[in-house]
Amino acid sequence: MAKTYDVAVIGCGAGGYQAAVTAAQCGARVALIEREGAGGACLNRACVPKKALAHVASLLVQTRALAGRGLEGDLRCDVPGVLAHDEDLIADLKRGLPHRLRALAIDFIVGHARLRDAHTIGVTGPQGFARLTARRVILASGARPRPLPLCPVDGDRVVAADRLVPLLASEPRRLLCVGGGAVGVEAAFLFRTFGSEVTLVTRGTRLLARPVVSERAARLLERRLSESGVTILKGTSVAATGVDQNGVTVRFDDGREERFDRVLVAAGSVPRQDDIGYRALGVRCDAEGFVATSETLETSVPGLYAVGDMKGGPMTAAAALHDGRIAGENAAQGGARRRNYHQVPLVIDSILPVGAVGLSEDMAERAGFAPEVVYIPYGASAKARVQGAGAGFIEIVHDEETGQMLGGCVAGADADELVHLLLGACRSQRGLWSLADLDYGHPSYGEDMGATLGPYLARLARMQPMVFRPGIYARAD
Repeated sequence: MAKTYDVAVIGCGAGGYQAAVTAAQCGARVALIEREGAGGACLNRACVPKKALAHVASLLVQTRALAGRGLEGDLRCDVPGVLAHDEDLIADLKRGLPHRLRALAIDFIVGHARLRDAHTIGVTGPQGFARLTARRVILASGARPRPLPLCPVDGDRVVAADRLVPLLASEPRRLLCVGGGAVGVEAAFLFRTFGSEVTLVTRGTRLLARPVVSERAARLLERRLSESGVTILKGTSVAATGVDQNGVTVRFDDGREERFDRVLVAAGSVPRQDDIGYRALGVRCDAEGFVATSETLETSVPGLYAVGDMKGGPMTAAAALHDGRIAGENAAQGGARRRNYHQVPLVIDSILPVGAVGLSEDMAERAGFAPEVVYIPYGASAKARVQGAGAGFIEIVHDEETGQMLGGCVAGADADELVHLLLGACRSQRGLWSLADLDYGHPSYGEDMGATLGPYLARLARMQPMVFRPGIYARAD
């Protein structure tokens, strides 16, 4: 007989795991099905291992900048040792995952799932074949690296972005990173810090061509990468590649030709091939194969939801976790909570950490606001001076006429945490004022934000009549 659940989730990456946990916390009986390693790409190949590597690389950069501050000696990087620690970390986190699922009474099922209809799933795994039914099903099968026909991946000399860690183990002398997005700038930082000569090529006119990342942040990141020795080619594409046993010859569309030991292709992602059967049920997809969903993350088939990279949208772990919370709650309770990617922070771990959320100045202007940017340079911050982290800034975007909090961007030390203060202000009923309401430690970046906002808040308070609107993503308590 088939086991019956309230919610079944196919895929245990960031979005699937969060969907299962959220549904269980809402009181649903949940099954979570995974055919590969628990944790998906985020835990096994992407976010977590890259974050660990970026931490080591950042420490190397910081210690090399400590000359003249009373510390002596040269710190060197043992790449095999770093990677061994990375493997131990991932293994330890994976061991704990089943225990956390059991604590929530989630049935974790290992095997390949295939939909028989919108409520019935067949699973083929180590224990044979099983069938289960669920009132609602959440799809979380992820995506795969986008192929570049002019730069085909061979898995050895030319590798996709999801093989970044194994590529690092080869310690290439000369590396080409294809793509100027988040993965490209993170990879360029890691490989350059660990000793490779790195060239980064992008067909765009700037790095990090995401609307939420300010132009100022992109320019500063580019400068820092260049100062570290990364060669950056903008407005350029790979025209052809020739692979042999000793390396890769790359011809660019401007006619130049160069030789590299390895090439990393970081050109985004596309959906995995549908081998779980949702297309046969009539699930609508776009031309590239991304699953179409409503704002509640329900597909065109009632009771069937999709989360994470398989449905497009922001292809980050944070966005997948956001999806998981929305779909998990809606599937468990039949609710209509809607997605809102403006309240999902974007974090990039490169030589200059970047965090952004909400609307940039350009986005706010296009949306019809009268945006004003509060600019807080790290050079004026006591905390930054203490840390030796003078390169960086905080931007806070608000509406000049009403004081409404719209978003912001942090480029520099602690950006991955500071961005959450900006997110909190966007979601606060106090909006921009919430950043000045708090008592901060001294010295701190939060203190800098609160103090810098003083004149802006005073000007708004003098306006007659004073019009204040809460942050655009604020929810009533």
